[in-house]
Amino acid sequence: MTFNRMMQRVAAVVAVAAAALGVVHAGTISVAWDAVTDSDLAGYKVYYGTTAGTYTTSKDVGNVTSTTLSGLDACTRYYIAVKAYDTAGLESTAYSNEVNGLPRPVVTTVAPASGEQGATLTLTLTGESYDGTPTVDMGSGISVTAVRRTSCTQLSVDVRIDAAAVAGTRDVTVTNPDRSYGTKTAGFSVTANAAPSVTSATPAAGATAVAVAVHPSVTFSERMDATSVNATTVRLLDASGVAVAQAAGSPALSADGLTATITPSANLKYSATYRTTVTGGTAGVKDASGKTMAADWQQNPGFTTVAAPDTTPPTVSSTAPADGATGVSTTVKPQVVFSEAMQAGSITSATVKLLDASGNAVAQAAGSPALSTDHKTATITPAAALAANATYKIQVVGGSSGAKDEAGNALASTFNQGTGFTTQNTAPGAVGNNRRTDTH
Repeated sequence: MTFNRMMQRVAAVVAVAAAALGVVHAGTISVAWDAVTDSDLAGYKVYYGTTAGTYTTSKDVGNVTSTTLSGLDACTRYYIAVKAYDTAGLESTAYSNEVNGLPRPVVTTVAPASGEQGATLTLTLTGESYDGTPTVDMGSGISVTAVRRTSCTQLSVDVRIDAAAVAGTRDVTVTNPDRSYGTKTAGFSVTANAAPSVTSATPAAGATAVAVAVHPSVTFSERMDATSVNATTVRLLDASGVAVAQAAGSPALSADGLTATITPSANLKYSATYRTTVTGGTAGVKDASGKTMAADWQQNPGFTTVAAPDTTPPTVSSTAPADGATGVSTTVKPQVVFSEAMQAGSITSATVKLLDASGNAVAQAAGSPALSTDHKTATITPAAALAANATYKIQVVGGSSGAKDEAGNALASTFNQGTGFTTQNTAPGAVGNNRRTDTH
């Protein structure tokens, strides 16, 4: 029998499972074919490559009708065909039919790795060589409602766990459209349906300086029944225990069913304490399987909102020398005391000035004016001693370009001393070179 005829008898190559259920074989493809019955048949060679009809690698498998190709690159499509050869080493002139596919899928992780009886979850399966739209099987009691292939290495899987599903571990099997499959043994656990609980709240208990526009939230231990999460069961209470009015649609449950967010109908009060509370029991919140939270939950302690913002403009409380003072030393360093702490950057020689009788600003020394450590007192240091028996006025510029408090409020208007202060009349200097002039 010629080897052309011989090859015609090689049946279609069929991709099959690489190994027993639950054993992971990364980078493998298993194939099998029908035997050639020629008397001088010696064996078979399996040819494969990553381009259709082009085979860059071969494997002599001997006189067997199946083999597993290993060491293959994940997420890479391989094309495979078979030839028979006789005892003289002559190969079939033609290849068998060609099959192609990715290596066998591998399931590495399942997250979350467990779920309660009655729960509805979205699982993330990571691994490799997921092809097309695979199917996922997790055994009796778990219904897979949707599979989305995010990439060759990740699947997003929606599942519903029956309320009566047997608790315990489950194998997770991914099957590609060509029926190759991979299994994560005990990759997922079904747990008994426990009552839901509140695991955290935002703002946290005891939080301070919370924004009055905050939208408080509570996070549950498991997916909740949206119909049970409402303004009666999830509330925000003020310090008197009165429920804060909520906006339409509040509280809102997150897409994963875990977090309920309260939107107050108006901003909260300043410097006020609030507590989030969740009702339990038969009239309270329920998980997705209908199990109620055992008892009421209340934040303890509550959180406190931020103090009202400072909107009061600063003022000049006093000056030294005082307005109308006389006999002031010519080496005086005039001071301005403000009603509150001031922004250091707004206290400059352009905003805090000493004016002479003509209204001209007196030159100031480097670093003048200096602001005290409590930011309430500005001290002017003139660049030189003041003139004797002269009048000066302290001026503080107000308005948007003037002195500002630490909250950014500007002095409402420019401050000027009314009459100013007058320096002392200093004695004349010492007389020198006294001499007689009635001489020859």
